[in-house]
Amino acid sequence: MKKIVFFFSILVLTTTLSFAQSPRIDIDIIIGNRPPAPSEAQLMRAEEAKHPNITKAIRDIEMSMRALHDAPDDFGGHKGQAEADLKQAWISLRKALYFRLYKDTH
Repeated sequence: MKKIVFFFSILVLTTTLSFAQSPRIDIDIIIGNRPPAPSEAQLMRAEEAKHPNITKAIRDIEMSMRALHDAPDDFGGHKGQAEADLKQAWISLRKALYFRLYKDTH
């Protein structure tokens, strides 16, 4: 009887531990393909509060992207490349900021 109880206890413990994971957010949130759910947004705000310099850099890039997008000229085609570069920098900074919250598969 003791063996059965012990075996059952081990089974329950391993099952519980296999489902216990640290909080995660999806990469689609980080790259801007979908908005975060309220619980995900809360996790993200906590990371932002811990790293104000990266958060400020992200906000600065967002302002730069808007300003460049609103510029009246295409600057000989360089505007499009600059927009793509800023978007990639934005994604890289977000990956850096939220790396604890997602599993990087790239």
